[in-house]
Amino acid sequence: MKKTKNNSNSHSNKTNSMVSTNNEMSKLILFILIVAIVFVAFYIITLFVTKKDETATDTTEENTEATIQYEKILASNILSQKPSEYYVLVYYGSDKYVDYYKNYLTYYESSIEGAVPYYYVDMDEVFNNTFKSEQSKLDVKDVKEFKFSQTTLLRIRDSKVISTYEGKDNITGKLGRMTK
Repeated sequence: MKKTKNNSNSHSNKTNSMVSTNNEMSKLILFILIVAIVFVAFYIITLFVTKKDETATDTTEENTEATIQYEKILASNILSQKPSEYYVLVYYGSDKYVDYYKNYLTYYESSIEGAVPYYYVDMDEVFNNTFKSEQSKLDVKDVKEFKFSQTTLLRIRDSKVISTYEGKDNITGKLGRMTK
């Protein structure tokens, strides 16, 4: 009878070992299944989000060419432009005549053959803050000395200020003479 007990114990150990192995296998399969489900879920979410982004982009995207704007410069570059002679309109955004001046300059460039090129300096840009002042200083040798208190039109030749026009009446007078 002792033998049977041993046999029964050995049979029980084999069964426990098989159950334990089956239990480990089922845990492994369950783990792999959960990882696969999470992976598939993220894949589907990614597809959904990228499809949504593509449709949003497609509806608002226009076929426009990028254009580089060469007329707008920084105040620190007023005296260092390529042509030997040019105009620079230094303006503050608060000046209600800025669009008027710009229209004059655009008309001047398009209607006058051999027109002197022009540039703009927007004093409201952060990089131009050091050139703002309560009182203008326009007769300078070094560009760092420039100070502007209001909208100003400068005529530059060979990196030197040839003439200056400050205020609405002086600027519109000069622009009117340029376009005749």
